[in-house]
Amino acid sequence: MCGYEKEFLDALRRRSLEAVCLGGGYYLRLGGGLLAKAAFICKGGYAGGLRLTVINRDTGPVDSVEIHFWELPKNTGKRDHIREEDISLCVHRPMPDMNALAEKALEYLELFQDANDSKTIIRRR
Repeated sequence: MCGYEKEFLDALRRRSLEAVCLGGGYYLRLGGGLLAKAAFICKGGYAGGLRLTVINRDTGPVDSVEIHFWELPKNTGKRDHIREEDISLCVHRPMPDMNALAEKALEYLELFQDANDSKTIIRRR
């Protein structure tokens, strides 16, 4: 786990009632027999982005995409807490904007929503 799970899940739940967290992955129902799985990409113990996979319940994976943190706008409003004695031991990695990440993820997932489906699963703020 990379440490962003709770904040990302909260951002998803603000936009989708169907978001569920299981085993380090996030699952969303898209309708029409499709699910979406979202998981953080972690390298060297640090998260670098989010991998989204659209899954057909009958045939398996349909499409996959990665959203990297460097593609998101900088999160200037929130600062991570770094203790004074730890400053020489670590590199500061700013917290990515989870709301912007959720927006990008849902923008991609909307491509797979059934246009005739009257039930809106993904809501925009």
